[in-house]
Amino acid sequence: MVISQMNVNYIYEPKEKTVLFLHGWNAPFSVYAPILDFLRARGYGIATFDCPGVGGTDEPAAPLTLDDYVAFTLEFCKNVGLEEAIIFCHSNGGRIALRMLSDKSCPVKCTKAVLMDAAGAPSPKSFKQKASLRLYKCLRVLGTAPVLRSLFGELYETMRDKRSSADYRAASPVMKKTMSNLLSTDLCPVMPEIDASVLLVWGENDTATPISEGRKMESLIKNSGLAPIKGAGHFPYVDNPAQFYSVLDAFL
Repeated sequence: MVISQMNVNYIYEPKEKTVLFLHGWNAPFSVYAPILDFLRARGYGIATFDCPGVGGTDEPAAPLTLDDYVAFTLEFCKNVGLEEAIIFCHSNGGRIALRMLSDKSCPVKCTKAVLMDAAGAPSPKSFKQKASLRLYKCLRVLGTAPVLRSLFGELYETMRDKRSSADYRAASPVMKKTMSNLLSTDLCPVMPEIDASVLLVWGENDTATPISEGRKMESLIKNSGLAPIKGAGHFPYVDNPAQFYSVLDAFL
C-alpha cells in the first residue's frame, strides 16, 4: 500500500469486530505478534501498519508532527475501508489514539480502547530538570554557532549524547526531529473529551512512561480504569503475560 508517497507495510484482516493496533516508537507491529495472535484467537480482526520510518514502511522525506501521524492513520483506515474499530495502542501509539478518541468528528468510530503504557501525559519536570534543560539549550546555541563551535562544540555533543535516549541516538536526522516534535506534545487537555470505554493497562515498573502518567490519564478520561501489571516494565505482555492477558480478556 502507498500512503502519502510512502510504501507501507501493513496487515488488514477485517472481521465483525476489528482492532486497530498502533505500535510504539521504533517498534514495528511484528514486535507485538503475541498480542495480535491472542486477538485473532478470540475472533477479532486485525488492522495495523508500521509507522513511517519503522519496520517495512518508508522513512518520510521530512520530519512529522502528531497531526501528520493522525492524518497518516486516517488515510490508512480510509484506504482499507475501516470505519469502526477497537483501538489498541502502545507507547507512542497512545498519542495518535488519544487524538483520534478525543476528536468528535473522527471518521473512525471507536467505543472501546486499550492504552498500554501509552504516551501523551508527560510528567512535570522538577526544578533541577528545568535548570538542566535551560543549560543544555544555551550550550546548544553556543555549540552550533559557527564562530563558537571550536570552543563549545565538543562539550555540546557530549552533553547531547548523555541526555538523549538510545532510540534518539540511533535515529536518522529526519526521525530525530520527528521524535522531538512528538515528545513536546501534551494531550492532557483533550482527554476529558474522550467518550470511549478505555482500559489503561500499565507495567508498574515502567520507566519510559511511568505509571504516574497512567494515573493522570485515569483521572482525566471519564470512562477509564487503570490496571497495573505486577513486576512489569514498558512491555507488560512480555514481563507478566499471565496477568496481562487475563486483564485484556476481561475487558474485551
